[in-house]
Amino acid sequence: MKPMTFVYWALFVTVGVVLAVLEIQQPVQSSSNKNVGLNAVSAAAPAARQATARTLAQLGENDPAGGVAVAVHPLSAPVTSLVTQQFTATVTGTTNKSVTWYVDGVLGGNQTVGWIGAEGLYTPPTNFVVGEHTIKAVSQADKTKSSTGLVHLTSFTGIYTNKNDNSRTGQNLQETVLTPTNVNVNSFGKLFSYSIDGQVQAQPLYVSNVYIPHPQHGSAGYYNVIYVATANDSVYAYDADGKVTGTLWKDSFVDPPSVVPVPGTCVVANVSIIGITPTPVIDPSTNTMYVHARTLEGQTTACSGTYVHRLHALDITTGDEKFGGPVEIQASVPGTGDGSSKGVLAFNSQKENSRPGMLLSQASGDTNSVVYFSTASNEDTFPYHGWILGYDSQTLAQKYVFCTTPNGSAGGVWQMGGGLAADTAGNIFVQTGNGTFDSNGDWGESVLKLTPENGSLNLVDSYTPSNFSSINRVDWDISSGGLLLLPDQPGSTPHLMVGGGKEGTIYVINRDSLGGHSSTKNNIVQYIVGAIKASVKGQPVNGIWNTASYFNGNVYIFGQNDYPKMFTIKNGLLPTTATSTAKTIMRGPAAMISANGTTNGIVWTLQYDIPTPTLWALNPNNLTQEYYDTNQNSKRDKVGSRAVARVNPTVANGRVYVPANNILEVYGLLQ
Repeated sequence: MKPMTFVYWALFVTVGVVLAVLEIQQPVQSSSNKNVGLNAVSAAAPAARQATARTLAQLGENDPAGGVAVAVHPLSAPVTSLVTQQFTATVTGTTNKSVTWYVDGVLGGNQTVGWIGAEGLYTPPTNFVVGEHTIKAVSQADKTKSSTGLVHLTSFTGIYTNKNDNSRTGQNLQETVLTPTNVNVNSFGKLFSYSIDGQVQAQPLYVSNVYIPHPQHGSAGYYNVIYVATANDSVYAYDADGKVTGTLWKDSFVDPPSVVPVPGTCVVANVSIIGITPTPVIDPSTNTMYVHARTLEGQTTACSGTYVHRLHALDITTGDEKFGGPVEIQASVPGTGDGSSKGVLAFNSQKENSRPGMLLSQASGDTNSVVYFSTASNEDTFPYHGWILGYDSQTLAQKYVFCTTPNGSAGGVWQMGGGLAADTAGNIFVQTGNGTFDSNGDWGESVLKLTPENGSLNLVDSYTPSNFSSINRVDWDISSGGLLLLPDQPGSTPHLMVGGGKEGTIYVINRDSLGGHSSTKNNIVQYIVGAIKASVKGQPVNGIWNTASYFNGNVYIFGQNDYPKMFTIKNGLLPTTATSTAKTIMRGPAAMISANGTTNGIVWTLQYDIPTPTLWALNPNNLTQEYYDTNQNSKRDKVGSRAVARVNPTVANGRVYVPANNILEVYGLLQ
């Protein structure tokens, strides 16, 4: 037997044995938790078959005796309506390397399935419909030999804001490529990565079909673009599909030594530098990205100089500034609070720091949409206050100013990066941290509803927990996480939101009547104690350190030093104990969900801490069932080389984007 013949014979015998064993091992399916192990084995069978099919597809209809062979690359590729995809075919066993290309069996394709040229460049169809098409390369030397790849036509336009929408649900319901079947260690993993110049706390943003007229690398044309902002005051635009390895464009807001990111030691921060912290927001109607950046300017000694906050409006196609930007952020309100002077409280550019994701929203009285951001401090560096500021998205003129403690202290809006939430009417909802709470207009440790109206950001409702004094005294603030606005629920209180803080208590609140304050009771829909690991005095702080997420009637709350948990809503109420609990203790990462409508749901979360940062993919209906994690093949899929920032991964059109310090890791179906 010739050596090549033996190799192929062995391969096909192995494939047959594997498939036979997997069929024998399949158990009866069960939905109960005690049978999760059996379900995991069953789920592995189609995954292994899929990997086997991928191997056979790469071999194609090739000669096991060692003759002509064809291999197509990539084996699968997401494709949007305006972006082309290059396929290649490697032909061995003959000097004739030419192939003939087909799409769904049609020579060269057509307007329904898409076109493919003689060089393997696939162009999506004029009649663009989400779905899959088979690319086939047939050897011209031996027409019985071929290989295939798969095109996934996708229509998802983008992720423009923190946790994907203004309700902060964390869900992308137009993911048609990644499914529970193909997200496994055999068919899913790290594809490529990009270098970036600093730590990332802002969620990467994604926009499809962006025309880049003058890219720094590659040629002018349409791209799917991933945008990343760093603590070094840089914004990167990269090809989200990895076809161009360099930057499409990059902006830097520093100019050393005169303009630098704020040194962390100058504001008692536990980070080396502070530049861009909050997740930017994109207005797809104007192709504009709004970025909040901090700098130290005119530095003469380590911490001397002018501390500056700026709002930038960037053209997402070029990185150029728009609307006369950037503008320097300044604000003041009447008040006698900490740091005030002569009855005026001014925004302190050194002490204030912005963490929550930025918000783009429009109320009925707004001519244009408004860009909002909020601030607190770095590690409770006084004097500071909670500020919510709004700027006209087209003129960058300041429109709205609200201070949470104008006559007191602190009350910052932290929310651990979770974005300011807004309903469709433009009402804004925030949680504040430890600080002054009184009858003098100070709102520490509170949930606030703010309405833009007549040029003012008016406080129209609030909720302050009954145990304000005790949690405020030990810094168990309720702004360690943000607010999730639920879709309309049945019953008398359809407009609900979910919050909570370091204490670990879950708040379910009626957005139409927040509940006010009483020292003896909590006038909210639900006040759930014990479902999330609670903080205990004198011990490391636990509780809720992120914004809850939502999918298919379920709320996901991943507590600090706790097991990730899911709560199924029934008649507008959460159960008092978790419906499903995962198996691994984590430090409060947020849940991000990908799904195709209500099907093929996957919960993604980035366990950011040591010893090993891990990207997880879990069953949204049963968190004990794991589809994938990066430690299953750490040599190939490892997330960075050390602990990463508390940041959300972004899932869009068949890819998962994970910022890991000085690198952006990109995961997807293996090619």
